[in-house]
Amino acid sequence: MSENVHSNCSDCDETEQTSGTLLSEELAYTIHQSFQYVLLPCFSLLGIAGNVTSIVLLTRQGFRKCSNILLLALAVSDILFLIGVNNFPLYVYNNSVPPGFQFSAPVNYIFYIMWLAFMCARTIGIQTAMCIPVLITGERILAILCPLKVYFIITRRRTVITVSILYALNGVYFIYRLILSLQLKHFIVQGISLSRIVYTDLYRYAVESGLYGLLEHIVNYVTGIIPICLVTIGCVIIGTQITVVTNKRKTLTLRQAKSTNKHLISKTTKTLFSICVLYIFCSGFAFAIGYLATFTQVAQDLPLTDLLGSVEDLLLCINCIGDFVIYVGANNRFRKSRKFRF
Repeated sequence: MSENVHSNCSDCDETEQTSGTLLSEELAYTIHQSFQYVLLPCFSLLGIAGNVTSIVLLTRQGFRKCSNILLLALAVSDILFLIGVNNFPLYVYNNSVPPGFQFSAPVNYIFYIMWLAFMCARTIGIQTAMCIPVLITGERILAILCPLKVYFIITRRRTVITVSILYALNGVYFIYRLILSLQLKHFIVQGISLSRIVYTDLYRYAVESGLYGLLEHIVNYVTGIIPICLVTIGCVIIGTQITVVTNKRKTLTLRQAKSTNKHLISKTTKTLFSICVLYIFCSGFAFAIGYLATFTQVAQDLPLTDLLGSVEDLLLCINCIGDFVIYVGANNRFRKSRKFRF
């Protein structure tokens, strides 16, 4: 999934604003600020706390199941995104007049490194979180259709290797997309030290050669519409199987139902199915909003693009929160411990 417009520094994308805007600049700015400083931090804190709880529960259960490894990776990715979406060095940069870091050169460089760290968490987190549900869906389909062969096809070792490759590829993309394509330059403007983030010569060469655009398109498809479509197809298959088994069980007598418990859809499948359905709705709408922001008329309306970017981030935060709500809600041990305490 492509980066939101508002997640990049204003110097990196110099787009002229058209005179006709759908929203007044003051209204769009107020809404955008409320998202940045109120809604996103609150949702992020809740999501981080919840996903840490999920990690604790998964660690207690162990990782004998491949599904637990995938849930752990998803929780880690959610936490990374929730941290990265609150990029306060970016707020400092964009809210300065003129935009930039207006401290001493060493302090400006520290802010730049912090900005890179937040962007790293955001980029790796969201792009990995967009791909993991594909693995979850595939693992569940095999578990339903080939229950005797699934543990030979999908092993813990292969699952760990696959997840590690996902993180590594996204890490390489981050290095190219930000570290090699952007740099911090220092200026003196009216006696004030100003550091601005600008594009490197490597970026300009890649743009001229078409390599940069090609890579962006590939990443956008691989972490956007393709995984959303694959998970949607997988959920249709899993949902159909759940419906068939449920309807078949309703036609059985009580004695027959007890004797066929081993053929029922497991709680793990239902939990993972719910996580994937939430992913389809939240990520699907977020992708649609991001795609809408690429249209020329919308892209030139800077207040509107900032607002759309904030809504996209909020949807992704809701997805991160929903992941832990579904998992923790399905965990019997956690519910029993809460009842015991209260």
